[in-house]
Amino acid sequence: MDLFSHALLPYLLGSFFKRRKEEVTALFLGGIAPDFDVFILWINYLYPTFFLITHRGITHSLFFGFFTSLAVLYLASRAKVKTKVRRLVDFEPMTGIRAVGFAYAGVIIHLFLDYVTTRGIPLFYPLDTARYSAEIFFYTDIYLTIASLIIIIFLYKNPLQKNGTKFLIVFLIIFAVLGSLRISEKNGAENFFQGAETKAYPSMNPFVWYVLGEEGDKIKIYEYNGLTRTSQYSEAVPRLNMLSEGEGPETALNAAGELPQVKMFKWRAYAVAINASFNNGAWLLEYYDPLQKAEMRDAPEIIKKAGWTSIKVRGEGGKAVIS
Repeated sequence: MDLFSHALLPYLLGSFFKRRKEEVTALFLGGIAPDFDVFILWINYLYPTFFLITHRGITHSLFFGFFTSLAVLYLASRAKVKTKVRRLVDFEPMTGIRAVGFAYAGVIIHLFLDYVTTRGIPLFYPLDTARYSAEIFFYTDIYLTIASLIIIIFLYKNPLQKNGTKFLIVFLIIFAVLGSLRISEKNGAENFFQGAETKAYPSMNPFVWYVLGEEGDKIKIYEYNGLTRTSQYSEAVPRLNMLSEGEGPETALNAAGELPQVKMFKWRAYAVAINASFNNGAWLLEYYDPLQKAEMRDAPEIIKKAGWTSIKVRGEGGKAVIS
């Protein structure tokens, strides 16, 4: 979910339950704390690992989310930070057991909002790396973002507005209406392909869903339009597409599978397919996400070339490197 919604909902809940200023501040800080992971992403670029040091990774778990909220609460309560932020908003961060509890409650709210979006969160990391997602909203829902931003602007321009009840009701109604619409459309998309093992994933458009089906060594991708009740796009790709013959593809695949970059790519992907070709004694392996590739087929060329939907590996002599 977007940063505005993550900040707004904890604030409105704190105001609704008439909590003290420092408690509402802790809720707010906890609500945005997991997204401070953007400041540690550089670690994985310098030293690739599979410790989920990525957005919606390590900080978006029940365990590490707690320590992230502690760190953010501590930093926000420093005198220099307080002074600077108070020039913009009414801000009263404090440390203490009660404040920590409210900050962690904000983290829980954050995790819930991200859970209902596509790709989800590694809720129980480090015990389990699996991502949990209701697959209802898109990564960021533009309508909820706009509504949250409007409410935040109004509250900022009217600092004496103390009753957050009506704004909380408005937010929850919009959230419920959009969620109900998306759940209905998701069920329609999955029911359209009755008899097949499929799962529907949201797009930015609440009426357009991408449906993933897996059958043997094939991955099938469909695009379903809920307004016309039709599937307007379909593609079937092999899990392993051997573009040429060569010696020992299994050795190259095993070596590539141990690379942290490949592990991270698989962790992020909806599904993984591989193009494999043999050239000059080495295997060239392209791991790609066919569903994400379908989502981006109408995207600008500069985005397609950014490499977000695939990763290339060169395997030779039992070793593999990113190419």
